Amino acid sequence: MLDLWERVGALFFTAFENSFLYLALNNLGVLLLLWMVSAVWLYYGVRTPASRRRVCRLALYCYLFFFLKELFRINRTIADFSSSSKIPYGDILVNLILPHGLIEYLAFALAAAFALAWLGSSLESGRWRYPGHRAVLIPASLILLAAAVESTLTPYLYRIYLVNS
Repeated sequence: MLDLWERVGALFFTAFENSFLYLALNNLGVLLLLWMVSAVWLYYGVRTPASRRRVCRLALYCYLFFFLKELFRINRTIADFSSSSKIPYGDILVNLILPHGLIEYLAFALAAAFALAWLGSSLESGRWRYPGHRAVLIPASLILLAAAVESTLTPYLYRIYLVNS
């Protein structure tokens, strides 16, 4: 039994050491915030005479703002890292960002799409509807996969890039 606890402790130490847990919790929090956007618009839509179409469109604008803001933020971060490390922008994008970034963005886009579908069906029925377990589990699983890739594969690719440069 002691050996099992040592293994569990080593697993948690590794997770904290390579920031998997931080990345996973941070991005799961972002998923929660994306769902909260639709919940806020549902609250608004039920209490005002606004049409379902208008409320869903306003929620969609919030999601579009989020994705555009993230694209600009990532672009600026890559540019800053590129200028400070003297690594070309494209190499950083392809080797360090895309492996996990595509999975993260897919998870965020799916969460926003599921949340919008939930918002529309809830507004149509006039009551809070259950979104379904897949609407939460699929994006959350993708976030955990992206955190695993970012905490394991990305540092490995960075070391390989530095060795070959």
